[in-house]
Amino acid sequence: MIPIASLEYQNVLEILANFASFSLSKELILKLTPYDKKLVIQRENARTASAMTVERLYGMCPMMGMSDIRLALHQSVRDQILSIPDLMDIARFNRGIMLIQKFFKDAQCEKEALMDLVNGLESYPSLAESIEKCFNGAYEVLDSASPKLKDIRRHLRLAQTKLQDTATSFIQKNASSLSEPISMIRNDRVVVLAKNSEKHSFKGMIHGESASGQSAYVEPPVLVELNNALAKLLIDQEEEIKRICFELSQKIKPYADSMEAHLETASVIDALFAKARYGNSTFGIVAQLSDDLYLKDARHPLIDPQKVVANTYRLDEKERVLLITGPNTGGKTVSLKIIGLFCLMAYSGIPVLCDEARLPLFGQIFVDIGDDQSIAHSLSTFSAHLSKLSLVTDKADEHSLALLDELGGGTDPIEGECLAMAVLNDLRKAKAWVVATTHYARLKEYGLQHDDIIVASMAFDMKSIAPTYKFIEGLPGQSYAFEIARRFGIKSSVIDEAVEYKAQAKTLQALLTEKLQAAIEENRKITETLSLKENELNQSLAEIKAKEEALEKTKQARLAQIEDEAQDYLNLVQEEAETILFDMRNSKTAPIHENISRKKDIDALIKEKVEETALDKVKIGQWVKITITNQVGQVVATRKQLATVSVNGVKLEVPLTKLAFAPTPIIPKNVQLHTERLASVPLEINLIGLTVDEALNEVDHYLDDCIRARMPFARLIHGHGTGALRSAIHSMLKGHHFVESYRLGQQSEGGVGATVVYFKGSKNESQR
Repeated sequence: MIPIASLEYQNVLEILANFASFSLSKELILKLTPYDKKLVIQRENARTASAMTVERLYGMCPMMGMSDIRLALHQSVRDQILSIPDLMDIARFNRGIMLIQKFFKDAQCEKEALMDLVNGLESYPSLAESIEKCFNGAYEVLDSASPKLKDIRRHLRLAQTKLQDTATSFIQKNASSLSEPISMIRNDRVVVLAKNSEKHSFKGMIHGESASGQSAYVEPPVLVELNNALAKLLIDQEEEIKRICFELSQKIKPYADSMEAHLETASVIDALFAKARYGNSTFGIVAQLSDDLYLKDARHPLIDPQKVVANTYRLDEKERVLLITGPNTGGKTVSLKIIGLFCLMAYSGIPVLCDEARLPLFGQIFVDIGDDQSIAHSLSTFSAHLSKLSLVTDKADEHSLALLDELGGGTDPIEGECLAMAVLNDLRKAKAWVVATTHYARLKEYGLQHDDIIVASMAFDMKSIAPTYKFIEGLPGQSYAFEIARRFGIKSSVIDEAVEYKAQAKTLQALLTEKLQAAIEENRKITETLSLKENELNQSLAEIKAKEEALEKTKQARLAQIEDEAQDYLNLVQEEAETILFDMRNSKTAPIHENISRKKDIDALIKEKVEETALDKVKIGQWVKITITNQVGQVVATRKQLATVSVNGVKLEVPLTKLAFAPTPIIPKNVQLHTERLASVPLEINLIGLTVDEALNEVDHYLDDCIRARMPFARLIHGHGTGALRSAIHSMLKGHHFVESYRLGQQSEGGVGATVVYFKGSKNESQR
């Protein structure tokens, strides 16, 4: 028993059909009925889920060219001549099949559930090409349709030209006898417009007169034969077009049955994508068949999405009965319809508006919703309910779902309560699944007494005296009839008296139950408020955490930016320093001490920018400064708290505490060759055998290299000799800006035949 009308299933289909692309798929959707086989339902839902994935990622499956061509296919089978529009529709259909195949080939996502349909499609491109060769999009026959048609049309053009030229010549020769110097078409023949008084003078065929009676349409003898020839060519053309259409119709005939099957498959695919577009646009999901019923945050598809209230419903093997209480217009009936409608939608492969959906496969769904009073059948409201209850109690079993609105209503309340409890007892014995609504107090108490019944209610806002449509499981509700009556203007005295009557009629148990319900409701509201506050607090904490993370990211980014800017500045200064040294070595005009002074100023800037802080860890490839010698080198290896630093090709093992950050040296392009020499600057230079001028020049270059290599000291070997070379060198060292001090060598360093030079920035001689 499928209660489609009562649950508004057809209304959902009408909405769904609007998402379809062509008439056949719309028709398929509107005729859709729920399936009753588990495997079929699972297959259809799997197809819908797959289509939702494809539609979400790649859009709707293209259905260009799809139309209902079934009549044309049947006509081709009966050897009828198809019209040009029908032929073009068949060509477009085959192109459309190719588009569908390409769409699925390009869609790189989960689509396996749909591929049995797609793989069953077949197109006939050669047939489409044969048709498209003959006609254009405006349904005009092309000259390329056949050689004979092309020849006929060539003769037609010649005949039309000759006929027009002849008519023009005739008009020029007989202008005085004609009303207008023009030719016209009358009865598909070229004629001239002669004066009525001259119409017989031409001895031609008269095709009637003008409306004024002043002129006659005359076909002079000179045009008769040409008109006949033109008419024959037009007939030949029409016959050739018919022959072409028949020939194409015959080409279609062998494929008619398969194309009809492919058309049906295409309509199924389009219907699936209509379901997919509907599901994705409404944030729906595909339901799963299960042993229990669970609809999380279910929303009725026919209620405005901006106003609908989401509710969660559940039933299982142990609790198969759901009894919903609450005020009128509070949403009880909508809850019944949601459960029933979602079953029908799920059995049809239509997405349901839930966050999660599990449903049993019910063999029968019984529905008693609304007033079925019928004058024609002499049924009152109560009689109509009894008729349905009779069917439910006779047929319902453990695989049935019964949706009963206002169970036991429409008659004496006491008798109605008793009847309702008896019906529920019968359905519980049959292990049927039941969702029922009621206003009866005894029925609420009945529900609370049985473990297999879930008692629930629809919430009511006492402040606004209005329903909230919120489903609350575990709490029986009240009808709030007196509150609603007061809102509608019933006198207070009347309502107060009604309250007294109600109190007198209540049993002690009912009074206690009502107080308990009120306490539970108050506790529920407090819980909801606390939950809301907790959510707000969690949201605030999340926002604070996000801001902290954003600030930390901004801080790190700014520090990185500052470090990059500092590095850029240091690199720039270093490059300028290297360039100055190169210039001062190659300059013939500028005094060398001026350049050295400039280099000193730049080194001072570098010193201001770089803070010599002991490093706690280094990376291979990093440039560092050895603080005890002021030497700069590159880290080539690390071991615990030691680092191996390459300084001018010499590897030194230095504790990390004796290392500081150093900028990466930038070597100017124009000193690339010179840097190769720096990589191996010796610790001493031998000047023996050179003249004073030659020796001073070599010392000048050597000191430059030492300074650029940041060497702390160097040894100049000048020999004993006359002492002239030693004195000249010492004079040069006194005025050198980068020389801290110098001394004669010790016994192990060459004695008075050598001078040891200490550069600024290194430790003084006594410390060494």
